[in-house]
Amino acid sequence: MSSNPVVTRQSRGEQLRRARAAAQLLRAAFPAVEQLRIELSFKDASSNAPAAQAYVLYPPAPAFFTYRCPYSDCDGEFELESAVRRAMSPRYHTEVGSLACGGFRPGERGSKRPCDLRLDYTITAVPDGAS
Repeated sequence: MSSNPVVTRQSRGEQLRRARAAAQLLRAAFPAVEQLRIELSFKDASSNAPAAQAYVLYPPAPAFFTYRCPYSDCDGEFELESAVRRAMSPRYHTEVGSLACGGFRPGERGSKRPCDLRLDYTITAVPDGAS
């Protein structure tokens, strides 16, 4: 793989697109769920944190829960599969948590520096027949 950050990010993006396309459908992975809400908000040391994102997934959607870091020059991603599974618990239908981006961004003179963007998430599973 190339050390060019743009090529690396594009390659990783293509890998994620293929993985999403191959993912099981939400209705097969979690048959008791009518809807899955995923809310993402970001915190950065600077005042220029990326905008919040929200997704609502229905049974025909792919059950794929890896999100790329919103910084275009970062090679990191956030894996929310385990958090989604916790939200599917029969007793609790909401999972709240936080993750740090493990990716790297370009630094001075071609060096790389850790991204360290923080993701706060809320995942809510709406059981079939509950809405």
